[in-house]
Amino acid sequence: MVNRLPGKVRRNIRAKYHDIEPRAWIGKRGFEEGVIEEIQTQLEKDGILKVEIRKGALISTSLDRKELAERVAELTDSELIDVRGKRFILFKPREGWEKYLRKLKRKELSMEKREEKPVKKVKLDIANFRRKFKKGRD
Repeated sequence: MVNRLPGKVRRNIRAKYHDIEPRAWIGKRGFEEGVIEEIQTQLEKDGILKVEIRKGALISTSLDRKELAERVAELTDSELIDVRGKRFILFKPREGWEKYLRKLKRKELSMEKREEKPVKKVKLDIANFRRKFKKGRD
């Protein structure tokens, strides 16, 4: 499985969405068409989805949790963000992978171009400053 997202983005998504509730479940029927279609629908709608694996799915498919999550990510053309216990998070950008990855590259390049310039220290002559503003009030 090829990771399309850089580690920073994956960490950011994982941190932001670790506490969402699962909205799809994989049961004893495994990778049935209805389950995959529902996962794809949810991903198109929200872009991110937490899926829960039921015990029956592990028995019927004879795969471990990580392999099962990778297989679902492959079938839905999404990115597997995290697998924790019996739950995993999938991410699929709503605008499409090509557009999303281009946007990430542009953002990264603009961050590199921006440099922090040191602030110029200005010496302030208080007496001169007061004279200047006193003239304006007269």
